Amino acid sequence: MSLYFKEDWDSAKAMLDGWWKGEVQDRWALGVWASRETALPVPDAPTAPANHRERWLDFQGNVARREKWFSETWFGGCVYPDITPCLGPGCLNVFLGTPVDFEVETVWYHAKHNDPEKIAGLRLDKNDFYWQWMMEALACQKQRSEGRFVVSIPDLIEGADTLAALCGPQDMLMHLIDYPEALHRLLNQLDEIYFDAYDPIFDLLKLEDGSSSYWAFNAWGPGRTAKLQCDFSAMISPDMFAEFVTPHLRKQAARVDNAVYHLDGPDAVRHLPEVLSIKEIKAVQWSSGAGQPHPADRVWWKSVWEPVYAAGKSAMLHHVPADEIEPFVKEFGQAGTMITTTIDTESTARKFLDESLNWK
Repeated sequence: MSLYFKEDWDSAKAMLDGWWKGEVQDRWALGVWASRETALPVPDAPTAPANHRERWLDFQGNVARREKWFSETWFGGCVYPDITPCLGPGCLNVFLGTPVDFEVETVWYHAKHNDPEKIAGLRLDKNDFYWQWMMEALACQKQRSEGRFVVSIPDLIEGADTLAALCGPQDMLMHLIDYPEALHRLLNQLDEIYFDAYDPIFDLLKLEDGSSSYWAFNAWGPGRTAKLQCDFSAMISPDMFAEFVTPHLRKQAARVDNAVYHLDGPDAVRHLPEVLSIKEIKAVQWSSGAGQPHPADRVWWKSVWEPVYAAGKSAMLHHVPADEIEPFVKEFGQAGTMITTTIDTESTARKFLDESLNWK
């Protein structure tokens, strides 16, 4: 099957299927974005609304504007054109009532609760404006995507990160000490609420072969696919991670077919051994953080990547400079390695992909 914006879609899926399995299938999972030599015809896109909230919620206009970018971009190797309606980095907390401020480049959340013991229970209100907006937007994008691009599962975000958004990160740190039982109760509720949202979204978006794609991480996989994370972990100890995070990651990963863990920043690396102990997590994605060397840099080999490969997990590295990829692949191999990069022109990108087959 081909897509209008990605003719070799079947080949990309084969690469990613092999990557999840720690293998090389068809080719190894290298992906390159480049400027297309000849842009594909698409309808004119409307001008984005000036009002920030209106622009974020303009899902029909956002599809048209995204298609304009698709038309000018060559998706080489394992990368593919995808879209999702976006409510910022973690929309599950929005569905649970977190107040939202829409800005030019991002969305800010404001804490809703200040005392976890007074929260009788959390639930997903499917009459909520933002939930209904999301499902309408997904249905619209799904209809428009047929044969053209992929609609990805939105970045729901789960567990401690969602609870930190609801309570406020600084207050959450105190709650871990003052109200641990209340947090355990709420985290258990969030485990179920996550799938109250994920399941109908997956059913709506799954492709004809039953596969799915998760937003922002080029994470297509056969069956139910998800990205897991706990950015809040940068502020807590390994013991607290083991108590408040690990059990919920394990339960969540067990309910999907493909789970990749997003490890964010140097302060989260201390939790990597705990993450790697969760057998249901198949892969680790590493974001090294602002001002830090890129994720394939040698400085991370011993602390991040040697443990990941030794644990039998697949490795996901995004936005690596093209000239830094070969040394990494020669060190760790092609099997179970997924790397994405950007190259200026389509012709140069095609040549780069062919040359990469010899890096062993």
